[in-house]
Amino acid sequence: MIHIEHIVSVIRVYRPGESFATANEPKAVATVSRVDAGAAEIMAAKGQLTRGDMREIARALAASGVRVVIIKRPKGRGVPGGRLLRTDGPFSYYEIVAERYDNPN
Repeated sequence: MIHIEHIVSVIRVYRPGESFATANEPKAVATVSRVDAGAAEIMAAKGQLTRGDMREIARALAASGVRVVIIKRPKGRGVPGGRLLRTDGPFSYYEIVAERYDNPN
């Protein structure tokens, strides 16, 4: 028996009215790596992500079973809605409870 686990994904964030399907250039791109069955880490983000974008990302990850999202930021730069886990060298690691965004109400 073989089991293949998909642990790395790419997130592309588009401006309103634009999409991957129409080959528009994304305003931001990031890599998501599954840490375990219920946690994922957003890595190598490039571009400008708004609070709304982060909520949408957390909502989409929660819908796929992710409960916790971990984000690494330069020390001194926070994450809206995030809880500081630790600081290591020039970086701080934050946790967002993705399940909180699963239900928009």
